[in-house]
Amino acid sequence: MKKYIAILLVLVLTIVGFTACGKNGGNADENKTVIGLLYDAGQDSSTTAIAEAKAYLDEKGVAYKEYTGTTVDEVSLAVDAAIADKVSAIFTPSDNTIMTAELSIYEKLAAAGIPHFTGADSFALNGAYLGYGVDYANLGKETANMIAEVLIDGKDPATLAVKTFDNGTATINTEICEKLGYDFTEISKKYEPLCQAIKEIKTGNAFAEEITAAGALASGKIGAENAEKTFTVGICNFVDDASLNQIVSNIKMQLDTIGKEKNVAFVVKYDNCNADSNVMNQIISGFEADKVDLMVGVATPVAVAMQSATEDNRIPVIFAAVSDPVGTEIVSSLENPGKNITGTSDYLDTKSIFNLILETVG
Repeated sequence: MKKYIAILLVLVLTIVGFTACGKNGGNADENKTVIGLLYDAGQDSSTTAIAEAKAYLDEKGVAYKEYTGTTVDEVSLAVDAAIADKVSAIFTPSDNTIMTAELSIYEKLAAAGIPHFTGADSFALNGAYLGYGVDYANLGKETANMIAEVLIDGKDPATLAVKTFDNGTATINTEICEKLGYDFTEISKKYEPLCQAIKEIKTGNAFAEEITAAGALASGKIGAENAEKTFTVGICNFVDDASLNQIVSNIKMQLDTIGKEKNVAFVVKYDNCNADSNVMNQIISGFEADKVDLMVGVATPVAVAMQSATEDNRIPVIFAAVSDPVGTEIVSSLENPGKNITGTSDYLDTKSIFNLILETVG
Protein backbone atom coordinates (compact mmCIF):
# COMPACT_ATOMS: atom_id res chain seq x y z
CA MET A 1 0.00 0.00 0.00
CA LYS A 2 2.79 2.41 0.92
CA LYS A 3 4.37 1.72 -2.48
CA TYR A 4 1.16 2.70 -4.31
CA ILE A 5 0.77 5.84 -2.18
CA ALA A 6 4.36 6.86 -3.02
CA ILE A 7 3.75 6.34 -6.73
CA LEU A 8 0.52 8.35 -6.54
CA LEU A 9 2.31 11.18 -4.72
CA VAL A 10 5.01 11.31 -7.41
CA LEU A 11 2.35 11.51 -10.13
CA VAL A 12 0.54 14.33 -8.34
CA LEU A 13 3.73 16.33 -7.86
CA THR A 14 4.64 15.79 -11.51
CA ILE A 15 1.27 17.10 -12.67
CA VAL A 16 1.47 20.13 -10.35
CA GLY A 17 4.99 20.90 -11.52
CA PHE A 18 3.96 20.67 -15.16
CA THR A 19 1.06 23.05 -14.59
CA ALA A 20 3.24 25.62 -12.78
CA CYS A 21 5.72 25.74 -15.63
CA GLY A 22 3.05 26.07 -18.30
CA LYS A 23 2.06 29.10 -20.34
CA ASN A 24 1.76 31.45 -17.37
CA GLY A 25 4.30 30.34 -14.82
CA GLY A 26 7.73 29.04 -13.86
CA ASN A 27 11.15 29.76 -15.22
CA ALA A 28 11.53 29.55 -18.98
CA ASP A 29 13.14 26.44 -20.40
CA GLU A 30 16.28 27.62 -22.19
CA ASN A 31 15.28 25.53 -25.22
CA LYS A 32 11.67 26.72 -25.23
CA THR A 33 10.25 29.97 -26.56
CA VAL A 34 8.56 31.93 -23.77
CA ILE A 35 7.21 35.41 -24.44
CA GLY A 36 7.03 37.98 -21.64
CA LEU A 37 3.97 40.25 -21.68
CA LEU A 38 4.97 43.53 -20.01
CA TYR A 39 2.23 46.07 -19.34
CA ASP A 40 0.31 48.18 -16.83
CA ALA A 41 -2.88 46.29 -15.91
CA GLY A 42 -4.54 49.63 -15.18
CA GLN A 43 -3.98 51.03 -18.68
CA ASP A 44 -7.12 50.72 -20.82
CA SER A 45 -4.97 50.93 -23.94
CA SER A 46 -3.35 47.61 -23.04
CA THR A 47 -6.43 45.54 -22.22
CA THR A 48 -7.48 44.45 -25.71
CA ALA A 49 -3.96 44.02 -27.06
CA ILE A 50 -2.89 41.79 -24.17
CA ALA A 51 -6.06 39.69 -24.48
CA GLU A 52 -5.41 39.28 -28.20
CA ALA A 53 -1.76 38.42 -27.53
CA LYS A 54 -2.73 35.65 -25.13
CA ALA A 55 -5.30 34.23 -27.55
CA TYR A 56 -2.78 34.25 -30.41
CA LEU A 57 -0.03 32.61 -28.36
CA ASP A 58 -2.46 30.00 -27.03
CA GLU A 59 -3.50 29.20 -30.59
CA LYS A 60 0.14 28.83 -31.63
CA GLY A 61 1.02 26.80 -28.55
CA VAL A 62 3.64 29.33 -27.45
CA ALA A 63 4.26 29.79 -23.73
CA TYR A 64 4.02 33.22 -22.13
CA LYS A 65 4.29 34.89 -18.76
CA GLU A 66 2.84 38.20 -17.60
CA TYR A 67 4.77 41.01 -15.90
CA THR A 68 3.01 44.18 -14.75
CA GLY A 69 3.84 47.48 -13.10
CA THR A 70 2.19 50.85 -12.48
CA THR A 71 5.32 52.92 -11.78
CA VAL A 72 8.83 53.09 -13.21
CA ASP A 73 10.20 51.24 -10.17
CA GLU A 74 7.59 48.50 -10.44
CA VAL A 75 8.21 48.12 -14.17
CA SER A 76 11.95 47.87 -13.55
CA LEU A 77 11.39 45.11 -10.98
CA ALA A 78 9.06 43.32 -13.42
CA VAL A 79 11.80 43.41 -16.05
CA ASP A 80 14.30 42.02 -13.54
CA ALA A 81 11.90 39.11 -12.99
CA ALA A 82 11.54 38.55 -16.73
CA ILE A 83 15.33 38.49 -17.12
CA ALA A 84 15.63 36.00 -14.25
CA ASP A 85 12.98 33.86 -15.94
CA LYS A 86 15.04 33.95 -19.16
CA VAL A 87 12.13 34.86 -21.42
CA SER A 88 12.87 34.78 -25.14
CA ALA A 89 11.37 38.19 -25.92
CA ILE A 90 9.09 40.78 -24.35
CA PHE A 91 5.96 42.33 -25.87
CA THR A 92 4.39 45.61 -24.75
CA PRO A 93 1.39 47.27 -26.48
CA SER A 94 1.04 51.05 -26.74
CA ASP A 95 1.17 51.35 -22.95
CA ASN A 96 2.06 54.81 -21.63
CA THR A 97 3.35 53.52 -18.28
CA ILE A 98 5.89 51.20 -19.91
CA MET A 99 6.75 53.91 -22.42
CA THR A 100 7.66 56.23 -19.55
CA ALA A 101 9.82 53.50 -18.00
CA GLU A 102 11.56 52.46 -21.23
CA LEU A 103 14.65 54.58 -20.67
CA SER A 104 15.13 52.80 -17.32
CA ILE A 105 14.86 49.27 -18.67
CA TYR A 106 16.21 49.13 -22.22
CA GLU A 107 19.89 48.76 -21.34
CA LYS A 108 19.42 45.77 -19.04
CA LEU A 109 17.12 44.07 -21.55
CA ALA A 110 19.74 44.51 -24.27
CA ALA A 111 22.48 43.25 -21.94
CA ALA A 112 20.36 40.17 -21.20
CA GLY A 113 19.87 39.54 -24.92
CA ILE A 114 16.09 39.99 -24.73
CA PRO A 115 14.46 41.92 -27.61
CA HIS A 116 11.64 44.26 -26.58
CA PHE A 117 8.85 44.44 -29.18
CA THR A 118 6.43 47.31 -28.66
CA GLY A 119 3.33 48.97 -30.04
CA ALA A 120 4.73 52.38 -31.03
CA ASP A 121 7.85 53.80 -32.66
CA SER A 122 8.52 56.05 -29.65
CA PHE A 123 9.51 52.98 -27.64
CA ALA A 124 12.29 52.32 -30.16
CA LEU A 125 13.37 55.94 -29.81
CA ASN A 126 13.72 55.31 -26.07
CA GLY A 127 15.71 52.11 -26.48
CA ALA A 128 13.32 49.25 -27.26
CA TYR A 129 14.45 46.92 -30.02
CA LEU A 130 11.37 47.43 -32.21
CA GLY A 131 8.29 49.61 -32.34
CA TYR A 132 5.41 48.53 -34.57
CA GLY A 133 2.27 50.38 -35.48
CA VAL A 134 0.76 53.36 -37.24
CA ASP A 135 2.41 56.41 -38.77
CA TYR A 136 1.83 58.95 -35.98
CA ALA A 137 2.61 61.92 -38.20
CA ASN A 138 -0.22 60.90 -40.52
CA LEU A 139 -2.49 60.18 -37.55
CA GLY A 140 -1.90 63.75 -36.35
CA LYS A 141 -2.79 65.18 -39.75
CA GLU A 142 -5.98 63.12 -39.96
CA THR A 143 -6.92 64.24 -36.45
CA ALA A 144 -6.61 67.85 -37.63
CA ASN A 145 -8.78 67.05 -40.66
CA MET A 146 -11.48 65.75 -38.32
CA ILE A 147 -11.23 68.91 -36.21
CA ALA A 148 -11.84 70.92 -39.37
CA GLU A 149 -14.77 68.72 -40.40
CA VAL A 150 -16.49 69.47 -37.10
CA LEU A 151 -15.64 73.16 -36.73
CA ILE A 152 -15.64 74.35 -40.35
CA ASP A 153 -17.97 71.90 -42.10
CA GLY A 154 -20.35 71.54 -39.17
CA LYS A 155 -20.27 67.75 -38.99
CA ASP A 156 -21.63 66.02 -35.91
CA PRO A 157 -19.07 63.92 -33.98
CA ALA A 158 -21.85 61.45 -33.19
CA THR A 159 -22.02 60.41 -36.84
CA LEU A 160 -18.42 61.10 -37.88
CA ALA A 161 -16.73 57.70 -38.05
CA VAL A 162 -13.59 57.01 -36.05
CA LYS A 163 -10.57 56.85 -38.35
CA THR A 164 -8.34 53.78 -38.25
CA PHE A 165 -5.08 53.18 -40.09
CA ASP A 166 -2.96 50.46 -41.60
CA ASN A 167 -0.34 49.79 -38.95
CA GLY A 168 2.42 47.87 -40.62
CA THR A 169 5.53 49.98 -40.01
CA ALA A 170 8.34 48.33 -38.04
CA THR A 171 10.82 50.79 -36.54
CA ILE A 172 14.06 49.11 -35.48
CA ASN A 173 16.56 50.65 -33.08
CA THR A 174 19.81 49.82 -34.89
CA GLU A 175 21.95 50.31 -31.77
CA ILE A 176 19.92 47.75 -29.83
CA CYS A 177 19.77 45.51 -32.88
CA GLU A 178 23.57 45.37 -32.88
CA LYS A 179 23.78 44.80 -29.11
CA LEU A 180 21.42 41.85 -29.47
CA GLY A 181 23.69 40.36 -32.10
CA TYR A 182 21.28 40.80 -35.01
CA ASP A 183 22.43 41.95 -38.43
CA PHE A 184 20.11 44.80 -39.47
CA THR A 185 20.22 43.93 -43.18
CA GLU A 186 19.51 40.26 -42.58
CA ILE A 187 16.74 40.84 -40.04
CA SER A 188 15.12 43.42 -42.32
CA LYS A 189 14.94 40.86 -45.12
CA LYS A 190 13.22 38.45 -42.76
CA TYR A 191 10.69 41.12 -41.76
CA GLU A 192 9.95 42.48 -45.24
CA PRO A 193 7.18 39.95 -46.07
CA LEU A 194 5.59 40.54 -42.67
CA CYS A 195 5.14 44.34 -42.61
CA GLN A 196 4.50 47.26 -44.91
CA ALA A 197 7.63 49.25 -44.16
CA ILE A 198 10.82 49.07 -42.11
CA LYS A 199 12.46 52.14 -40.60
CA GLU A 200 15.65 52.46 -38.62
CA ILE A 201 16.21 54.70 -35.64
CA LYS A 202 18.78 55.39 -32.93
CA THR A 203 18.03 56.05 -29.29
CA GLY A 204 16.90 59.64 -28.81
CA ASN A 205 17.72 60.80 -32.36
CA ALA A 206 14.40 61.30 -34.08
CA PHE A 207 11.31 63.53 -34.26
CA ALA A 208 13.04 66.47 -32.52
CA GLU A 209 13.72 68.50 -35.68
CA GLU A 210 10.18 68.00 -36.95
CA ILE A 211 8.63 69.06 -33.67
CA THR A 212 10.92 72.08 -33.39
CA ALA A 213 10.10 73.09 -36.95
CA ALA A 214 6.41 72.98 -36.09
CA GLY A 215 6.83 75.64 -33.42
CA ALA A 216 7.35 73.09 -30.68
CA LEU A 217 4.19 72.29 -28.73
CA ALA A 218 3.35 75.80 -27.56
CA SER A 219 -0.05 77.45 -27.54
CA GLY A 220 -0.73 80.14 -30.12
CA LYS A 221 -2.72 81.34 -33.11
CA ILE A 222 -2.30 79.58 -36.46
CA GLY A 223 -3.99 79.70 -39.85
CA ALA A 224 -5.04 82.74 -41.87
CA GLU A 225 -3.79 86.13 -40.72
CA ASN A 226 -6.97 88.03 -41.65
CA ALA A 227 -9.35 85.19 -40.96
CA GLU A 228 -13.10 85.42 -41.49
CA LYS A 229 -13.63 83.24 -38.42
CA THR A 230 -11.49 82.10 -35.49
CA PHE A 231 -11.95 78.86 -33.54
CA THR A 232 -10.45 78.04 -30.15
CA VAL A 233 -9.13 74.50 -29.73
CA GLY A 234 -7.94 73.05 -26.43
CA ILE A 235 -5.41 70.22 -26.71
CA CYS A 236 -4.41 68.12 -23.70
CA ASN A 237 -1.55 65.65 -24.12
CA PHE A 238 -1.28 62.74 -21.69
CA VAL A 239 2.49 62.58 -21.32
CA ASP A 240 5.71 63.91 -22.84
CA ASP A 241 6.16 61.07 -25.30
CA ALA A 242 7.81 61.15 -28.73
CA SER A 243 4.86 59.61 -30.58
CA LEU A 244 2.24 61.71 -28.78
CA ASN A 245 4.28 64.88 -29.27
CA GLN A 246 4.57 64.02 -32.94
CA ILE A 247 0.78 63.79 -33.12
CA VAL A 248 0.33 67.23 -31.53
CA SER A 249 2.97 68.73 -33.79
CA ASN A 250 1.25 67.44 -36.91
CA ILE A 251 -2.19 68.51 -35.68
CA LYS A 252 -0.87 72.06 -35.44
CA MET A 253 0.86 71.96 -38.82
CA GLN A 254 -2.22 70.61 -40.56
CA LEU A 255 -4.57 73.08 -38.88
CA ASP A 256 -2.26 75.89 -39.98
CA THR A 257 -2.46 74.64 -43.55
CA ILE A 258 -6.24 74.21 -43.42
CA GLY A 259 -6.69 77.63 -41.87
CA LYS A 260 -4.79 79.35 -44.68
CA GLU A 261 -6.72 77.41 -47.31
CA LYS A 262 -10.15 78.08 -45.75
CA ASN A 263 -9.39 81.61 -44.50
CA VAL A 264 -9.97 80.69 -40.86
CA ALA A 265 -7.73 80.81 -37.80
CA PHE A 266 -7.28 78.51 -34.83
CA VAL A 267 -6.27 79.63 -31.37
CA VAL A 268 -4.60 76.55 -29.92
CA LYS A 269 -4.47 76.19 -26.14
CA TYR A 270 -2.02 73.36 -25.43
CA ASP A 271 -1.09 71.66 -22.17
CA ASN A 272 0.42 68.38 -20.94
CA CYS A 273 -0.87 66.69 -17.78
CA ASN A 274 2.19 64.40 -17.45
CA ALA A 275 0.00 61.41 -16.59
CA ASP A 276 -1.42 63.17 -13.52
CA SER A 277 -5.21 62.77 -13.38
CA ASN A 278 -5.65 65.79 -11.11
CA VAL A 279 -3.70 68.02 -13.47
CA MET A 280 -5.61 66.53 -16.40
CA ASN A 281 -8.97 67.47 -14.86
CA GLN A 282 -7.69 70.97 -14.09
CA ILE A 283 -6.64 71.43 -17.72
CA ILE A 284 -10.03 70.24 -18.97
CA SER A 285 -11.83 72.55 -16.52
CA GLY A 286 -9.67 75.40 -17.83
CA PHE A 287 -10.74 74.62 -21.39
CA GLU A 288 -14.38 74.73 -20.26
CA ALA A 289 -13.83 78.05 -18.51
CA ASP A 290 -12.18 79.43 -21.65
CA LYS A 291 -15.21 78.27 -23.64
CA VAL A 292 -13.16 76.47 -26.27
CA ASP A 293 -15.01 75.45 -29.41
CA LEU A 294 -13.54 71.95 -29.36
CA MET A 295 -11.29 69.80 -27.17
CA VAL A 296 -8.63 67.35 -28.33
CA GLY A 297 -7.62 64.49 -26.05
CA VAL A 298 -4.33 62.81 -26.92
CA ALA A 299 -4.27 59.21 -25.61
CA THR A 300 -6.97 57.12 -23.96
CA PRO A 301 -6.96 58.52 -20.38
CA VAL A 302 -7.44 62.09 -21.62
CA ALA A 303 -10.18 61.06 -24.04
CA VAL A 304 -12.06 59.26 -21.27
CA ALA A 305 -11.79 62.29 -18.97
CA MET A 306 -12.94 64.70 -21.69
CA GLN A 307 -15.90 62.49 -22.55
CA SER A 308 -17.01 62.51 -18.92
CA ALA A 309 -16.48 66.27 -18.52
CA THR A 310 -18.47 67.21 -21.64
CA GLU A 311 -21.51 64.94 -21.25
CA ASP A 312 -23.65 67.88 -20.15
CA ASN A 313 -22.16 70.84 -22.02
CA ARG A 314 -21.72 68.83 -25.25
CA ILE A 315 -18.48 70.55 -26.28
CA PRO A 316 -17.22 68.54 -29.27
CA VAL A 317 -14.24 66.29 -28.52
CA ILE A 318 -11.79 64.78 -31.00
CA PHE A 319 -9.46 62.14 -29.57
CA ALA A 320 -6.13 60.99 -30.97
CA ALA A 321 -4.25 57.71 -30.45
CA VAL A 322 -6.97 55.81 -28.61
CA SER A 323 -6.25 52.12 -29.15
CA ASP A 324 -9.68 50.71 -28.32
CA PRO A 325 -12.36 53.44 -28.35
CA VAL A 326 -15.22 50.90 -28.35
CA GLY A 327 -13.79 48.66 -25.63
CA THR A 328 -13.22 51.66 -23.35
CA GLU A 329 -16.79 52.81 -24.10
CA ILE A 330 -15.67 56.18 -25.39
CA VAL A 331 -17.79 55.57 -28.50
CA SER A 332 -20.67 53.21 -29.25
CA SER A 333 -19.11 51.99 -32.49
CA LEU A 334 -16.35 53.01 -34.89
CA GLU A 335 -18.88 53.79 -37.64
CA ASN A 336 -21.34 55.74 -35.47
CA PRO A 337 -19.70 57.07 -32.29
CA GLY A 338 -23.11 58.15 -31.01
CA LYS A 339 -21.92 60.93 -28.72
CA ASN A 340 -20.16 64.30 -28.87
CA ILE A 341 -16.82 62.53 -29.32
CA THR A 342 -14.94 60.85 -32.17
CA GLY A 343 -11.35 60.77 -33.40
CA THR A 344 -8.43 58.67 -34.59
CA SER A 345 -7.39 55.23 -33.34
CA ASP A 346 -3.93 53.69 -33.20
CA TYR A 347 -5.31 50.16 -32.81
CA LEU A 348 -2.45 47.66 -32.80
CA ASP A 349 -2.55 44.66 -35.15
CA THR A 350 -1.39 42.21 -32.50
CA LYS A 351 -1.16 39.24 -34.85
CA SER A 352 1.20 41.08 -37.17
CA ILE A 353 3.65 42.11 -34.45
CA PHE A 354 3.68 38.56 -33.09
CA ASN A 355 4.55 37.29 -36.54
CA LEU A 356 7.69 39.44 -36.24
CA ILE A 357 8.37 38.22 -32.70
CA LEU A 358 8.13 34.55 -33.60
CA GLU A 359 10.18 35.09 -36.76
CA THR A 360 12.90 36.48 -34.48
CA VAL A 361 12.85 34.10 -31.52
CA GLY A 362 10.39 31.31 -32.37
